[in-house]
Amino acid sequence: MRGIKFYVLLISILITTKSGYGTIYQAETATLYKAVTETKNAGYSGDSYINFDNETGSYLELIVSMASAGEQTVKIRFANGSTNMRPMEIELNEEVITSVNFEPTGGWTIWDTISFTASFNQGINTLKCTSTGSDGGPNIDYFDISGEQGNSYSLNLSVNGPGAIVLNPDQTTFFEAQEVSLTATANIDGKFVGWGGDTTGDQLSITIIMDSDKTITATFEQITVEVPEPDFSMIGYATQSGEGYTTTTGGEGGEIIYINSISQLQSWAASRQNNTTPEIAIIQGYLEAETTAEISIKHGKNISIFGDPNSEGGYAELKNVSIKIWDYDNVIVRNLKMHEVFYPNDDLTIDQCHHVWIDHCEFHSKIGAGIGVDTYDGLLDIKKGSHNVTVSWCYLHDHMKTMLIGHSDNNGSQDANLEVTVYHCWFSNTDGRNPSLRFGYIHYFNNYLENISDYGFAVRNGAHALIENNHFESVDIPIATDKFTGHGFACISGNIYTGSCSENDNQISDPVDCEYWDSNIPYDYTLEEINTVAQSIQLYAGVGVLESVITSSNKISKTQNELKLWPNPATSKLNLEYFMPTKGIISVEIYDINGIKIYSENEIIGSFGLNRYELNLPDITTGYYFIRLITPESISVSKFNIVK
Repeated sequence: MRGIKFYVLLISILITTKSGYGTIYQAETATLYKAVTETKNAGYSGDSYINFDNETGSYLELIVSMASAGEQTVKIRFANGSTNMRPMEIELNEEVITSVNFEPTGGWTIWDTISFTASFNQGINTLKCTSTGSDGGPNIDYFDISGEQGNSYSLNLSVNGPGAIVLNPDQTTFFEAQEVSLTATANIDGKFVGWGGDTTGDQLSITIIMDSDKTITATFEQITVEVPEPDFSMIGYATQSGEGYTTTTGGEGGEIIYINSISQLQSWAASRQNNTTPEIAIIQGYLEAETTAEISIKHGKNISIFGDPNSEGGYAELKNVSIKIWDYDNVIVRNLKMHEVFYPNDDLTIDQCHHVWIDHCEFHSKIGAGIGVDTYDGLLDIKKGSHNVTVSWCYLHDHMKTMLIGHSDNNGSQDANLEVTVYHCWFSNTDGRNPSLRFGYIHYFNNYLENISDYGFAVRNGAHALIENNHFESVDIPIATDKFTGHGFACISGNIYTGSCSENDNQISDPVDCEYWDSNIPYDYTLEEINTVAQSIQLYAGVGVLESVITSSNKISKTQNELKLWPNPATSKLNLEYFMPTKGIISVEIYDINGIKIYSENEIIGSFGLNRYELNLPDITTGYYFIRLITPESISVSKFNIVK
């Protein structure tokens, strides 16, 4: 886990054994907060032991079942290899009953026991141990509790059709009277029909009480998935009136200025300081800076920055060029690809701005071996009280610190004004901040997050988030409200979880404060059905999709037979863009002018929707060649030129 300890909220699993004394409850089966399971220190029993984070408030909560009420003795097996005492507060059924000081044991592999008495209820009890010192608690192996354990029952689940059941707690055996939550989760091509067996109904989520062995079935039906026609018009906070604006218009009606060099971009940015005259800057082609070029646009209003759809690939591209827009109002940024901006600069920063629309842009760096958390900084940061901001149809990928909304933990007075709408955005192959939100307000709907190695959306420092109809695929922690300093409020609905994650991987604690949003969405919007969100976004998010950046609704139609190449002529690399109606394996072949195959690449994985692939060209002579793209559904051929 990359050498650091994560804040983890694990679901308890019923694993108990009899001892000569009572019943042994393994500590790793409890619910954990700011604690992890570990196996590196020898001498533990069971599968592992619990190591608490070194801070006050980390806890363990264990479910204990008793056949009858009465006073029992609790023994805790622990190790404390430090030289300091590790105090913990003990609660039983939400009442504090004692405090326990875990003395040093002389090493982390030297285990000891400590005991206390407690009065248990008949049936289900919750036993909670909370760290009260800054060093956290000791390592805990198990609890040995006297008294006869209550009855337990099995739960057998089955699924008919394209879907799954999310179970909380995620186990197969439960104590008598224990509550169990079941959620029916349809696959992309499925629709939930209803429950059968020992429960009935058609609600997606149900709660059952375990009072006997139970068998429950969830039934789904196959459906045909059709990607809807996208709406590229502006939606969200950027559409709202206020502070002298009826909506966000950018540089509409102003002079159009074409920019095709970094020096021109720098000169134009300087000319915009303290400038309120509407103006449209259209960036053309590919611009790269050897050392990070910092573009500062400040103290003004009324601009649009567009990537030219007539450039190669249908967009403009900036490499190692950082744009910071601050103390600026009425701004539109569209069809711009920005990438590999080195720390401490961000690709695009929006500070102290209002009425901002960022649409159909692509942001990325690199991720993997040799790339540290501070090799690059943020891709898109929205901070310092920026409001009336919409981010739509953007593609953010291959990065560590993706999108930050809210400046810092000590900037609450300013960032409490943050208002941001994020929809139809694609977060792929990233680590965290997708986004991370402090203090403000965000409406986050119809987004697709895939292959996220840490967390998806973190809501913190009293921030409010309405999170609707998003698709989380293989995200380690999809949504968290207590991962960082200060509880955040996450009102969630309609989201789906596929791949290696489920709704149980969320770390959301009460309160969620959904009531706030009942009267605080000031604009109209329509949610896309969750079944098509991933396909829509892969097809229509990012650069190169818009026919025009001046209007809001035109798009380029993507078909499975279309193959775009750039740059053409090429030197050492060639970019391919193509659409696939399903996931599959593709092959690329290069032929010379006489039709002789001179190069091929096979077993390339293609995903549904719009794909882009960078081909390293072989060492071949100047001239014309043909490239042949083979997908499971079609074969496309296109001509290109190589120059040396």
